Amino acid sequence: MKQLNLMLLIIAGIFFYNSAASQNVMINILTQKSGVVRRGGTVFLEVTINNTDPANHVGIYKLKAQISVPSVIASIPATGHVLPTGWIITGNSGSTINLSNGKDMIAAFDARTLLIAIEGKAAGGPSTVAAQLSFSDGIAPGTAPGTLPGENPADNSSTSTIKVHK
Repeated sequence: MKQLNLMLLIIAGIFFYNSAASQNVMINILTQKSGVVRRGGTVFLEVTINNTDPANHVGIYKLKAQISVPSVIASIPATGHVLPTGWIITGNSGSTINLSNGKDMIAAFDARTLLIAIEGKAAGGPSTVAAQLSFSDGIAPGTAPGTLPGENPADNSSTSTIKVHK
């Protein structure tokens, strides 16, 4: 009887820990080719999203990534991006693109890399390219506000640079 009670206590403790533990997802960006592009040319912005939680996956339609480029010197085209399976573009103004993890669940300690095309418009820079990670309610299309319990907001933004040559 003692062993049964001890086993039930251990199982309850594991369940409580997994449900009470905080989850963290982080974003990091890096402009390829050292952030240098010719006017009229294209360079990729490498966006890495990491689920740093050791036990929990990130559910579908839970992540929202927003990438912004300096509109005076660069733009984000409608096509040419390389996204992981399941990811969707929820908006693109030409200077800001919004993405959702759509139907892509990200396992514990796993990451996704997205390549966002950026076109050089006019000579200038180096100027800042910014990325912001936020969360949705898990319902398609993944644009509504939401939360990720225990999320650390300190690693939900990242910056890089772009310089456009003539």
